[in-house]
Amino acid sequence: MEQGADFQEYEATSHVIVTVNVISTNIATGVGTVGKIQFVDLAGSDLVPKRPVGGGAKGSKNTASDGLLAGVGNNSEWKFANKSLATLSDVVSARCQFMRSVPYRNSTLTHLLRDSLEADTKVLLVVCVSSDPNHLQETASSLRFASRMRRVNVGKATKHTVSLT
Repeated sequence: MEQGADFQEYEATSHVIVTVNVISTNIATGVGTVGKIQFVDLAGSDLVPKRPVGGGAKGSKNTASDGLLAGVGNNSEWKFANKSLATLSDVVSARCQFMRSVPYRNSTLTHLLRDSLEADTKVLLVVCVSSDPNHLQETASSLRFASRMRRVNVGKATKHTVSLT
């Protein structure tokens, strides 16, 4: 990030993924276990600019192509974040429909999250919402996304044991 850059704008246009690999050993049995925890903050989830009630520029209409982060202008970073969120939505839809081919490689975001979206994982989704009427559109969008994510069946989490000797 450039020095003097607006951190909030950078945060709004960038996904953040923090991966923590965990290795533990049971001292009594000597059996080791491995795991991974991923914390993901999706772009624009808290800073999406608001559209005027009329739907944007005079004479324009909102369309499906406006994307998940609609109302942000022509900024290429927003468009890129929008594309990766749309791909995540495609992956969720494919998982919900039990399709053989899931488009994980269509986005860096979904490629990195692939093992967290497949079988034998435990997923916890935390969605921040607001009761403020000024944030109604953003809250509704977040809740719709959470509802779609809830339908994904990732299977039963399994314990991964390893020999640490």
